[in-house]
Amino acid sequence: MSPLPETEPGRRLSTDVLVVGAGPTGLMAGAWCAKLGVKALVVDGKAGPTRESRALGLQARSLEVYRQLGLAQAVLDAATPAATISPGYRHRTLGTLPLGRVGHGLTPFPGITVFEQSANEELLAGYLARQRRPVAWSASFRAFAGTPPAGDRPVAVDLDSPDGPVRVTARYVVAADGASSPVRTALGIGFEGATNRFEFYVLDAHGVTGTEAGITLRASREHFMLAFPMGADGSGGRRARLLGILRAEDRAGVPDHAHHEARARASLAEEFGVRYAGTEWYSTYRVHHRVAAAFRSGGSDATAGRVFLVGDAAHIHSPVGAQGMNTGLQDAQNIVVKIADVLVGRAPEQSLDRYEAERRPVALNLVRTTDVVFGAITSASAGARLFRTLVFPAVAPLVVRLVPRSPAGGRLFGYLSQIRIHYWMPGTEAEQSSRRWGRRGRVLGRRLPWVPDAGFPDAGRAGPRAGAVPDGAGPEDGSEGRSEGVPEGGSEGRSEGVPEGGSGEARGDNHESLTEAVWQVHAYGPAAAGAARELAAAGAARELAAAGAARELAAAGAARELAERHREKAAGGVGPSSGTGSGLPVFTYRAAPEAGLPDGTAVLLRPDGFVAALESADPPATARRRRRPPIPRIHGWISAWNARNQRTVRSSPATGVGVSPR
Repeated sequence: MSPLPETEPGRRLSTDVLVVGAGPTGLMAGAWCAKLGVKALVVDGKAGPTRESRALGLQARSLEVYRQLGLAQAVLDAATPAATISPGYRHRTLGTLPLGRVGHGLTPFPGITVFEQSANEELLAGYLARQRRPVAWSASFRAFAGTPPAGDRPVAVDLDSPDGPVRVTARYVVAADGASSPVRTALGIGFEGATNRFEFYVLDAHGVTGTEAGITLRASREHFMLAFPMGADGSGGRRARLLGILRAEDRAGVPDHAHHEARARASLAEEFGVRYAGTEWYSTYRVHHRVAAAFRSGGSDATAGRVFLVGDAAHIHSPVGAQGMNTGLQDAQNIVVKIADVLVGRAPEQSLDRYEAERRPVALNLVRTTDVVFGAITSASAGARLFRTLVFPAVAPLVVRLVPRSPAGGRLFGYLSQIRIHYWMPGTEAEQSSRRWGRRGRVLGRRLPWVPDAGFPDAGRAGPRAGAVPDGAGPEDGSEGRSEGVPEGGSEGRSEGVPEGGSGEARGDNHESLTEAVWQVHAYGPAAAGAARELAAAGAARELAAAGAARELAAAGAARELAERHREKAAGGVGPSSGTGSGLPVFTYRAAPEAGLPDGTAVLLRPDGFVAALESADPPATARRRRRPPIPRIHGWISAWNARNQRTVRSSPATGVGVSPR
């Protein structure tokens, strides 16, 4: 058990972010606070990490988040890959869908990675301990205290601990305290939805036979079974997580778990031909489909809008698709990145509204989708039984044969892996055009498309270290914002293959630079490469911004403008250039039209890897209806940004470029 940090007389603590709950979501929030140098405290009423858990699948997008923390390889080393899904009817397998092949070229992590909740918690808790930010176990939320905060006055939270009550004051509170969330209850936020009337079982078994090597999904007239591989059992057999349904007849007259487990074992053998030697863990549960009415506390209550719900505190749903834990992990990254931007002055307080605007639609869509699928495989209605006994056995073999050969396969994998999540990015003309036509862009508002082998092989490296504090923006040693415990140079969390310095010409894939977790610009293709190198080395040349220039210069101007005009995101706050740095780090890559990044494309990336703005000399079809020169369009983006910030960007003495809000 890690005790609360030393307190001053009266048992009081102060921090920027208080994370309540140390499951995977809360620990991920704490890890990202450490990554971004945000002072934070993670507390949980448990005595330590979970030993037994229901969640166990990591999707590709979550592994990309882990990669930014430098932990992806640790996950892969300890995990069991599940590169296939094999649907079946009763004892018969109807085919195998190769997820790894379908997802090849879309992400560094195709397939599903089986890495259970307890392992996620152990990994993230260890990461925090190495950062000298250990979790405060056995410290539970009691209530919000004091009067509503005003101005910069923090939220006051009372905790119960083995040594007595503790009051913590925090600028922000992240509630990751689970489906029964005491924080959500204290805020009076509704948890809307329904509970499935059936009871379900989950068990970890060894010596398993009758399942396929990857994920096995089978249905019968009355039952379904889902099996996840968990590696070898040490005796030459296989371990697996098995999930299924307990109908009323399975539970009638059965007094305890031992008898329930015996009935589940019999059902697995009779219905699906799945047998096992023994169980390591068994439990039953009900499936809920619920989403919180709000993901942020109200501005008029005792927290003044400074509390955010993440993970199961915000949404819960069925285990179909292995989506729940992954959604929580990404909630945590999203809100911490936004809080970090506000704390250092890169964004206004109002920008925190974007958390709910971005993540609640994801949760709603996920609950709707899993509810429909789960209903089809568990419902006792005549229609559902007809689907399970006739439609599913006939259609599944066709699906597993056609999907890998169809463009729809990539889209299906994108939804399952969560790499197709889209956020509307306000203030961009392309986004406004997309909203008018009801179409989401392929790149803007999405996680950066992955481009393997993206670097120029003959290119050198130039420019400042990505994320370095420019002259005049912080202490002379540039240490402002560095997490405690991170070695000088910030190497903790850097992906293998990312060169020291991290800026300039990339030699691996285009996600390597995201391990720096800073606002940055990517330029794709020779049309943008020259300007990007010049900007990274010494600042952009004035002539590259000339309106009406050739296609190459227009695209280069886009990269230059994106970096120069969003300079304030590099150092925090908005002000003149120091004249010695280039503002945002710029990375140049080969053109990747197959990923929606053709020659001459420049994108502005948030620290979480999502594309916040995009410019291209060859605009997408949705933007061609109203073609305008690229540079004036970028001026519009920055004017909108500065208007929201109510600040003025003054001309840079090095480049003479500046813009004021209208």
